[in-house]
Formats: sequence, structure tokens, C-alpha cells
Amino acid sequence: MELNKAITLNNQGAKHFLEKEYEKAEQCYLEAFEINPKNVSVLNNLGLFYHQQKDYEKALSYFDLAISHEEKPNFRVNAGNSLVMLNKPDKAKEQYLKATKLDPRHIGAWVSLAKLCTHLGELEDAVLFWKKLMRYTAKEEYILELAKVYMLKKQFNVAVSLLYERIPNPNNPEIWFQIGRGEFLLKNHGMAEDALKKALAECPDQVEYRYYLAINYLSMGQIEGGLYHINMILKLQPDNYQILTEKGIILCGLHEYDNALKLFEKALSIQPEYDKAIHYKKLISNQTS
Repeated sequence: MELNKAITLNNQGAKHFLEKEYEKAEQCYLEAFEINPKNVSVLNNLGLFYHQQKDYEKALSYFDLAISHEEKPNFRVNAGNSLVMLNKPDKAKEQYLKATKLDPRHIGAWVSLAKLCTHLGELEDAVLFWKKLMRYTAKEEYILELAKVYMLKKQFNVAVSLLYERIPNPNNPEIWFQIGRGEFLLKNHGMAEDALKKALAECPDQVEYRYYLAINYLSMGQIEGGLYHINMILKLQPDNYQILTEKGIILCGLHEYDNALKLFEKALSIQPEYDKAIHYKKLISNQTS
């Protein structure tokens, strides 16, 4: 009878948690834990609760307790997530790998491994883990993430080919952006323009997409097109000190030094320690003095 009560309290806690009634959720979970301290669902839910509350040490203690009673891959993944937040990536990786041994098809474990290795700059391992994941499911989002890792490895041809081949009819603007970025870095400016325009057609306020289109035009010598998109970004983000500086650099190339200087000064009023603006402001000052 008492065990059934623990199950009921655990379910109530989960409901409160989903409804963001966190105090009530904690109360239900703890009551359930007192009744049945070996209930792994309660232990895991307590871990998830304290992880959400950013008490990662306490979260980990409950995940470890759950694992001590029953080996489940999601418990290992949850423990790994808390270890990542505690800045213990090697131990986190161990947990994720143990999860994959318990269930080689556990998507969350492979995704966590791949993302952690990407974050750590362990790009060969990241590629390996994304590829292992895609043996079981080749979702568009995973192909995109693998392409991003190839971009980080500066294997732009591989990244672009992967996106074209594995996603032949992309409708996700992020995919078109990554294709456009890759083509730009490969100096295929016409193809980059086409892809970036498709990305922007879906997300016209996406600053990064527009910035790459701007620098792609500038690389082709189309100053007017580049400036148009730089100005569009500044309409969206008038205090973007990096874009203000980029526009100033363009104006320097057009010998509009007074206007460029104003832009560098505005950028520095927003971010006084921005080295790029400081550098170009000094260049103009030296040239005009």
C-alpha cells in the first residue's frame, strides 16, 4: 500500500514539475523518497529536479543512487549531463559511453557524446560519434551537426557535399546558411549567394545569415550590395559595435574617413575595449594628422 502511495506521489511530482510548480514537485518527490528510497523513478526524478534547479551536486547524488539500484542508459546520460555542468567533462564522457554500452541505440547518449567532444575541440571523436549515431537514425538535424563539425575541421568541401547529398531538397534555412557559409569559404561566391539568399528568404532578421551575404558581396567586389546588407543589420541592431566597425572599414576603403571615424567612435562608446575599432581608429588618426 505504501509503495503505491510512493508511485502516486512520484506521478504527482512529475505533473507539478511539468507545470513549473517546483516547490510542490520537490515536496511530492521527497515524500515519495521517504516512503520508498529505492524507487529508481523517484531517484531519477529528484535528480532531474535538482539539475533543473542548478544544484548539480545534489542532482548527481540522486542519479548515482538510481544507478546503484538499476543500470539504465538514461540514468547514465542524466548523470553525465550534471557532470558537464560541474565542469567534469572526462567523467561525463565515461557516463555517456557506459550508456551506449547498455543500449547501443540510445540516441541521447550519442548526441551528448558528439556535442561534448565538439565543445572540447575533440573533433575527430565528434565526427565518429555523429557517424555512429547516424547508423541508427539519419535525422536532418544530426546531418547538419556533423556538417558543422566538418566546418570546424576546415573540411568545407566535405561539409557542403554532405548537406547536398544527404539532404537533397533542404527547406531548413539553417541548412542553406551552412551551405552558403561553406561555399563562401570555398570561394564559390555565386553558389554562396544563392544559398544565403534562400536562408534569408525564410529568416530575414537573422543577422548572421545577412552578415555572410554582405561579406560575400564584398568579396565579389560588389560594395553596394555589401553595404546594403550591413545597413540592414544596423537597422535591426543599431548598437552592434562589431557591425559598426565593419561598416567603418568598408568606408575606409571608399576613402570616406570622416564617416568611418564616427562609426569607430560609436563602436567604442558601446564597447571601449574592442581592439578592431581601436586599431582602425588609430590608422585613420595617423593618416589624417
